[in-house]
Amino acid sequence: MHLRAIGLNYKTAPLGLREKLYISEGDIPTLLNMLMGCSACAEFGVLSTCNRTEVYFYASDSFDEADVLSVVGEFCGIRVDEFLPNLYSLVDEEVVRHLFCVAAGLDSMVLGEAQILGQVKVALKCACREGSAGTILNTLFQRAISTGKRARSETEIGMGAFSIGSAAADLAASIFDNIQGRSILTLGAGKLSELTLMHLAPLNPGRLLVANRTCKHALEMAEKFNGEPVHFDNIPAALQFVDIVIASTGASRPIIDSRMVSQIMEQREYRPIVFVDIAVPRDVEESVSRIKGAFVHNIDDLRCMVDSCGAGREAEKRKVEQIVEQEVCKFMSWLETVDAFPVITALRDKLEKIRIREIEELKSRLPQLSSQDMETVDFITCRMINKICHDPVIRIKEFVSEGDHSTLDMIRQLFNLDHRTADRSGV
Repeated sequence: MHLRAIGLNYKTAPLGLREKLYISEGDIPTLLNMLMGCSACAEFGVLSTCNRTEVYFYASDSFDEADVLSVVGEFCGIRVDEFLPNLYSLVDEEVVRHLFCVAAGLDSMVLGEAQILGQVKVALKCACREGSAGTILNTLFQRAISTGKRARSETEIGMGAFSIGSAAADLAASIFDNIQGRSILTLGAGKLSELTLMHLAPLNPGRLLVANRTCKHALEMAEKFNGEPVHFDNIPAALQFVDIVIASTGASRPIIDSRMVSQIMEQREYRPIVFVDIAVPRDVEESVSRIKGAFVHNIDDLRCMVDSCGAGREAEKRKVEQIVEQEVCKFMSWLETVDAFPVITALRDKLEKIRIREIEELKSRLPQLSSQDMETVDFITCRMINKICHDPVIRIKEFVSEGDHSTLDMIRQLFNLDHRTADRSGV
């Protein structure tokens, strides 16, 4: 059995491909169930963000990665050969180190950004809810989350509130000599939109408009930044006079297309309008950039802003890398003993059954014993079983960590353990 991960990210794949393979939180359960249908013996987890889509799984040596790719391609409506050259494939310790780096913010476009930790939690929640994460992936993701928390509490990798949102704000501000007096329209009222407005609002823009499909959310966001809510149907009217559009919705298709913008630009007499589209999939149709006066910047265009702002964090990055290596070593030490878990569980179960039988026999032979007496007997026998198991459990783990798997078979035979609970499937 091996830990594996297949995926692509902003380093290996362009935005156009990433958005085709983006999987929303609401769609992850469906994909997990499709993956489990192609192999009953594997654990699966899916992590999908604006900058990456990754499938984690724990399966036997005979499991074919092509099965996973086929399911992902079918689910996303894209041929495997279209994204195969952009994939990375990781095994065992590589998987652990990669996910821990992701959770710690080392593999993000914005070094140390905090949103990724919440996205790792979402991946774990979905896998647990659908029953696709067993002991291995559950522990892997839990340890990754702990590593991410350590990175942010023990270093300053996340200091400065730098994020995709702040990078988008910096990009928008850099286009104009002065944001003051410029009208801004935000599409979406989620976390990224809020972070962007947090950095734009202090620059004293002119009108600040917030559009969202849920009017309540648009109103709440607008009130927070002294702006105005806009009904989604009124976006074309708002585009006639705004200078900057920050787009960050969860829509599966573009909200702003070339036909809409062509009409609006004619009405504006081609006065420039800047679109900063940080959504994946994109909110602004790619062809809009070919319209006179319309300037479109997507999430990949933020790289120059991100690189310049993250240049001073190298010292903190090295500290986080040390934390990651510590946690990787701990996890791999735990993983090496996984083969021992079913045997240990079966041994404890057998001894516990014997203990319970003997207590029931004692009750029938000595009915005069009080409930307090029986509680004492129960306590003493539990301690006895724990002490009996202590040394054997330690030795079993040592045997497995040293690669001595033959000893497990001997222990199964010696104690006549039930093979249904003492094999690997019991992990």
